[in-house]
Amino acid sequence: MSTNPAPFPRSLSALVGLTGLVLLAGCGGSTPIRYHALAPQPAGAPATGAARVLVEVLPVTVPERLNRTQLVLTDAGGRLDVRDDDRWAAPVADEMRLALANALWQRLRATDIYQAPVAPAPNGPPQYRLALRIERFDATPGGTAVVDGSWTMRRLPQGAASTCRAGFSLPVAAASPDAAAAALSNGAAQLAAAVADSLGRLDAAAPGATSPCAGGAN
Repeated sequence: MSTNPAPFPRSLSALVGLTGLVLLAGCGGSTPIRYHALAPQPAGAPATGAARVLVEVLPVTVPERLNRTQLVLTDAGGRLDVRDDDRWAAPVADEMRLALANALWQRLRATDIYQAPVAPAPNGPPQYRLALRIERFDATPGGTAVVDGSWTMRRLPQGAASTCRAGFSLPVAAASPDAAAAALSNGAAQLAAAVADSLGRLDAAAPGATSPCAGGAN
């Protein structure tokens, strides 16, 4: 004996249809993702010409909790706020490396050869190895942003290593993620400039001279 399936209750059918409409409405109204550049491209004409200094810039190291594309902010109570709707254009380590490469070229006409090594030559441009670690990268909307880093550099092939550290504290102009991102970008640019300037002092110093770090301390 055959049996017919029980009819689908109209009330349940209507509920399923309503749920689908709600889900579609939720997807259509989701908050758009805002992207921020930690290392904006320099204004003016593209960089051209021969490099005066060659630098092997090692991958930048950042605390694991920050090595992501989402902005990680700190609220007034000290709690972390991972902003899924506000993101860097690339992970913080990559963005900071780009900021450093920009500063090296602008201030020293130095170029990064990490991905395109060049063998040192007696009559070639001086070569250096540079490693940067981000120690702090914090911002509180409406409060303060802090960018702090340490770095080691030495002339290749056998130069002595110099280790430096610098930190920058900047006001966050408004209680918004945009303002926090702008302050962190400014702090990253200042740190990159400090690193580039210390490398410039190392390049200009005679062998055995004082430390190239700002303040003269290793």
